Amino acid sequence: MIINPITQQELLSFLDDKSKDIIKYFITKSLFSQPEPKPGQKLLPIQIPKEHIEQWFTQALDVKPVGAGSYPIDIYNEREHWGADVKMLNVKVNPLGEVENGDSGEASLGQKFTDVGINLDALFESKSYEEIKDKWVSLYSRKYESLKDNYPSIKKIYYFFILRPGIQKIGTNFYIAGAVLDLEKLDSIKVNESRTTASSVYVDNFISNDYGNVKIYKAKKRLELRLKPKMWVDNNKTIRIKTSFSPVDIDLRKEDVNSEFLNKRIKDIQNLKIDFIL
Repeated sequence: MIINPITQQELLSFLDDKSKDIIKYFITKSLFSQPEPKPGQKLLPIQIPKEHIEQWFTQALDVKPVGAGSYPIDIYNEREHWGADVKMLNVKVNPLGEVENGDSGEASLGQKFTDVGINLDALFESKSYEEIKDKWVSLYSRKYESLKDNYPSIKKIYYFFILRPGIQKIGTNFYIAGAVLDLEKLDSIKVNESRTTASSVYVDNFISNDYGNVKIYKAKKRLELRLKPKMWVDNNKTIRIKTSFSPVDIDLRKEDVNSEFLNKRIKDIQNLKIDFIL
């Protein structure tokens, strides 16, 4: 497989106590900034910009921020010679806050509107699925070639995932997961003919079917990854970050939204409990 989940113990090797404190700090700040729902309103999803998540890891792991946009890694550890792409994925949870079966939201592994993206619609129309697969695997491979020039001593490439649930009344959890890449296995990628449709080419051997799936999506001209988060949680491939955060239903038009009100909200968030659960 190209994308290989790492264990909880391997994840913990990246996180010392200072790392955990920094991540707790950033989670607190992010939760404080979420807008309050009105009474009776459906709970809103947690929104945190990807650039902020990258900065969580930059600060927490004491690594160098690198690249921008489509560059293959977001952070680089100059001491240990590894790089990582940081991603955030939405996950579904039940009313008890437990991760449900099913796929996560998608993460882009590569997007191209020029080059391989130009004739993608025509290739789908002619059902040239093998050619589509070959072109996008080649694109994915080329994406990492520049790393060898810029970071000749790089030894390993990781994905770090923050799995983000919706806000829960009983408290909101986050999960950290990770995977290491084996780019030498790119020749093993195959079209999954049984799942492929007129709008998506699913490919096998990118990631174990137990842990996720990868497809080439015609409409967005994108190679997309979705995880099966319950399998990651059940098989000890994640670290859960438990918080006591729950939204306050409030109609702000009926409140004096002044400095005193803000100070009260700040005191509330200072009492927030955040724990790493193993």
